[in-house]
Amino acid sequence: MLSLIPWLDRLNALEGLPSVKLAADVEAAKNKVGLPNMMLVLGRETVSHGAMSNQARHRVKTEVLLVTGIKRMNAPLGPVASSGSDELASLRQPALTALINWLPAGCDIPVKWHRGQLLALESHALFWADVFTTEYFWPLEETSP
Repeated sequence: MLSLIPWLDRLNALEGLPSVKLAADVEAAKNKVGLPNMMLVLGRETVSHGAMSNQARHRVKTEVLLVTGIKRMNAPLGPVASSGSDELASLRQPALTALINWLPAGCDIPVKWHRGQLLALESHALFWADVFTTEYFWPLEETSP
C-alpha cells in the first residue's frame, strides 16, 4: 500500500499553501474545519498481474486525491477584477506543479495528473478534487528460492 507521508512532506514544504493533512475519505475531507484547506485522500488501487520468474508480479495503480476547500463568496456580476482573485487556482497551481512528474519513494512510475473535478458546492464552501495516479510493482523485492 502506498504511503502518503512523502506526499504530505512534499506539499507541506511549499510556501503559501495551507497545511496539508490526511483524510480517511472524501467525506472527512469535506468536513474539515477551517477554510481554505487541503486534504490528501488515498483513492482506489487497481491491480493487474504479470508473469515473473517463479511468482506473480502485481502492478498496482494507485489514485491519490488532493481535496481543496475554499470559502464561497458572493461576487458581483461582471468581469473579475484581477486574475489574482481566483483563490482555488492559486492554491492548486503550486500543488499541481510539485506533484506532476514527481517520483515518490517506492514507486516505479512518476505521478500523473488524471483529472480535476468539482467535488461539492455547498452554501459555505466549494470543494475541488484533483486526482493523481502513480504505479508500483508488488512484491517490491524479488525473493530468492
